[in-house]
Amino acid sequence: MTLHQLKVFLAIARHSSITKASQELHISEPSVHQQVKSLQMNFSRSLYQKVGRVIEITSDGKAFSAKATEILRKAEELERQFGQTLAANSPGHLAVGGSHVLSSLILAPVVATFKTRYPDIEIEFRTKSGPFIERLVLGEKIDVGLVVNVSFPSLLIVEPFRYQEMVVIVSKQHALSKKPKLTMAELAQAPLIVRTRRNSTSKQILGEVEQHGFELNILMKCDSAQGVKVAVAKGLGVGLLYRNHVEQEIRRGELKVLNIPGLKMHIQSFIIYKAGKSPSPAGQAFLELLRQSPEAKPTRTRHSDHQ
Repeated sequence: MTLHQLKVFLAIARHSSITKASQELHISEPSVHQQVKSLQMNFSRSLYQKVGRVIEITSDGKAFSAKATEILRKAEELERQFGQTLAANSPGHLAVGGSHVLSSLILAPVVATFKTRYPDIEIEFRTKSGPFIERLVLGEKIDVGLVVNVSFPSLLIVEPFRYQEMVVIVSKQHALSKKPKLTMAELAQAPLIVRTRRNSTSKQILGEVEQHGFELNILMKCDSAQGVKVAVAKGLGVGLLYRNHVEQEIRRGELKVLNIPGLKMHIQSFIIYKAGKSPSPAGQAFLELLRQSPEAKPTRTRHSDHQ
């Protein structure tokens, strides 16, 4: 149980809604849902229940809310009496990291903002594969990670961050650009340009195509997302990339997105940090900045159980 979880629960109690609590706290709805779910797991008595689209606080939850309010009030008093603002503290150190695409699209801008606000904090920024970042968090080499897949959730605090949209793209000169949509069979037969990394997101999506019984036609493998984008732009074949990575080229009409009915194209990303270890003041400040960033807002329509 953390102070952040108490803040989330009290926001839900005020609004009877995860959506409105998310708006008040400036964090994504999945993060709010995960935090209150994690909080509930600490107790045998139910703190809340879902009634239609409303979150109803139980009688135990109301008693809990009163105690939680008092705890947060005392914590704020302690902070005012004994604490210092992060910027006033002596120089500290913070290590963060993310998988390749998440680092360039999301973490890098947040790191830049953090450094502007807290110039005295020495920050180490690592970019590796998702499994490698997870091992760094478990080994306490970095404080906060941002990844797509999590292999050891029981050893980590895992917060849903956002849905990342993947797109199937071709050059506007490619013959397939004239088709409004492709079947999975047509996608498998197309000349595919993919990442070489074993756990790349594009390979996960194409793995679903293979599970439907279609053999893939791999034309080229590239070390980087940039390599895939360049090869596709040259008209060599079909690629899969995060929409954010090719948004400008799509808007300029250089690349076209192909619709593949029935193929899941949204990938969930997660904030991770080590369980059983409270983040440092610098880590807490970075987490709040990451949760409040525009990138934390999900791109996918939420289901009703998140209301």
